[in-house]
Parts: sequence; C-alpha cells; structure tokens
Amino acid sequence: MLEKLEVAFPREREDHAATQGFFGGLVLGVLLGVVLALVFAPMRGEETRAAVAHKAMDVKDKAMHLVHMDPAEGADLADNPDRGAAMEREIGG
Repeated sequence: MLEKLEVAFPREREDHAATQGFFGGLVLGVLLGVVLALVFAPMRGEETRAAVAHKAMDVKDKAMHLVHMDPAEGADLADNPDRGAAMEREIGG
C-alpha cells in the first residue's frame, strides 16, 4: 500500500509540472507573438485599428445578409452543398 502512495505522488507532481510547463510555454508564445506583431506591423496603430474595424463591419454586413437571405433563394445546406460554398465565398470576400 505504501509503495502505491510513493508512486502516485511523484506521478501527480510530474503531471502538474508538465501542465504548468505547457501553459507557461503557451503564455510565452502568445506574448512573443504580440510583441513581434507590434514590431513588424506594416501600418501605424491608428491605421491598423481603422482597417480592423472596417473589415469587422464588412464581415458583420455579410453575415447579416446571409442570415436574412430569403429561404426561397436556396435550399437547406444539407440539400444543396453548393450554397455552402457560395456562403463561404461571400464571407471570405
């Protein structure tokens, strides 16, 4: 019984350390990506924010258009796979 306890605790610590190592690496990678994106950004911050806002509005408008499409214009996606491709082209712009 004591042998099982001695084996379980190190394994639990190893699992915990591996999890911490993974999330530590993930956070470090995200931070490094943010820093590199800021350093190598092709536009100034104001221009980038305006471009992102403009693209977000375009995507929103396209999504609203797709949501409010007349069902008579096309069948259900399960019945018409070409409509799904058309929707992907519409969103991808």
